[in-house]
Amino acid sequence: MKSLKEVYGMGSKKLTARGLRKLIKEEIQMLEDADPAKVDDERFPLKLSQAAAKADQAEILATGGTNDGAEGDDEVQASKAELPVSQLKPSQTSMNIDKAIAMVIAALRKVDPFPGGPGGDLGAIITSDNHIMDGHHRWIASGMVNPASKVGGYVVEFPAKQMIAALNMITVKLGITQGKEGTGDFGQFKEPGIKAALEKVVAEGTWSGNSEEATAAIEEWTGAEGDAAIDAAAAKMAENIDTLNTDVPGDFPTRPDMPVISYKKGHLDKAIELLRTGAVDLNEPYAKEGEEGEGEETKKESRHRNDRLIMERWKRLAGLL
Repeated sequence: MKSLKEVYGMGSKKLTARGLRKLIKEEIQMLEDADPAKVDDERFPLKLSQAAAKADQAEILATGGTNDGAEGDDEVQASKAELPVSQLKPSQTSMNIDKAIAMVIAALRKVDPFPGGPGGDLGAIITSDNHIMDGHHRWIASGMVNPASKVGGYVVEFPAKQMIAALNMITVKLGITQGKEGTGDFGQFKEPGIKAALEKVVAEGTWSGNSEEATAAIEEWTGAEGDAAIDAAAAKMAENIDTLNTDVPGDFPTRPDMPVISYKKGHLDKAIELLRTGAVDLNEPYAKEGEEGEGEETKKESRHRNDRLIMERWKRLAGLL
């Protein structure tokens, strides 16, 4: 029979009690995390309008998981990470090319929201199958300038379809029952459409740079001047977009039925906390009416109880009990 050291490849490295406990907790957590395949689409419908129809249940659905009698069954792992723009995929088809070009100018000029140039924090969730839940214009603007640039966010161990459903219920719990209107699509992001948008920015300016600033940014990026710079920039951006995956699964909701999780309004941090703690009641057993999420003290007690149960379970598996 192999020892735990051998099973987990510890080799000759000394395994302390603290290290063993951490290892055991991580292993159990992987076994007890929420299972996306077991998310009931009746409880968590895919469209925001459908979730809004369940507004009277939103509180218990979004917070009852910490009081459903089972520990860890609803937790969704989430951690900060960065990924190349070219590896990520959109979750919506609605895109405003004028907004994207304004973002491009911001990235070229290294002004907010791109003080370091293309890339940076999207202020959004990235799913386990590499779909971004928000920050689409920052994503595509970074890709138009440099597809190899990296963008960051909270990477969750949950696929996009089930995450959309979960975030829609969180959206309703936050008191938002209507999504944002969609404008345009990826069909605009071909060379002619990009050129027209650039010509407009050069003529009129935008929030990320006036006419002179935008012109200077485009000329510096392309090494050309005047109309030649616009032509070169449009061609270069179109070429870069061709390296991105802009396909959105046909069964994903349209923009008005997608979650509204605003980073600036603090929604993102709230959503991550609900997902990480297992508050969103994704899997059976389910909390009953009147059994919303626990208070902070009760959560601490639950965590201590869970730690004891984990250690006892693993001691039994290891033959120590």
